[in-house]
Amino acid sequence: MAEAKTTAPLAARGILDSRIESLANASDAVRIEVLPPAVQLNLRLDTARASLDAVRDVLGGDLPGPLSSATTPAGRTLVWLGPDEWLVIDPMRTAELEASLRAAVAGAGAVVEQSGQRISILLEGDVPALLAKGTAIDLHPDEFPRGAAVQAMLGQAVVVFVSRSDDASRVELIARTSFAPYVADWLLDALADPLAYPAPHGG
Repeated sequence: MAEAKTTAPLAARGILDSRIESLANASDAVRIEVLPPAVQLNLRLDTARASLDAVRDVLGGDLPGPLSSATTPAGRTLVWLGPDEWLVIDPMRTAELEASLRAAVAGAGAVVEQSGQRISILLEGDVPALLAKGTAIDLHPDEFPRGAAVQAMLGQAVVVFVSRSDDASRVELIARTSFAPYVADWLLDALADPLAYPAPHGG
């Protein structure tokens, strides 16, 4: 009887694994890092009906207002996506977060697990000059300070931009997984040309 062959299980691969090295070495002006996978939850909430204290206790911080984000003491990122919608990112991948948030929301909204739907790319350096090539949002520090968050186009892809610094030199791009290869290739193409950001306000 022939002996059954055993094969090692295939290692999980990220959609940007083939581009990580190219992104990391693309430019001295902008450093690019594909962030590790995190728990991502989409939260829809009727704030007039919800127990905001219960939601705050679970998340570890208040839900941010329009066009902004917040980072909790536990390291979670809360991003405003719309009048009744937020994105919750938990890099610690806390196992009970989803169930606890569902219980806190009760009948005043919904919690949907979306960890496989988005990927985060962190840019650091001359970021405004790079992103100005593909987005219409104003990345001047006066308009895009730490914590600012907006969903807008980058090239042909819808991306969530989150400012991680006071001077817009650190920006996290949160893209849907299906658009992530396009976003990565756009960044590589944009870095191949010289960076020049428009003149500062009042200049």
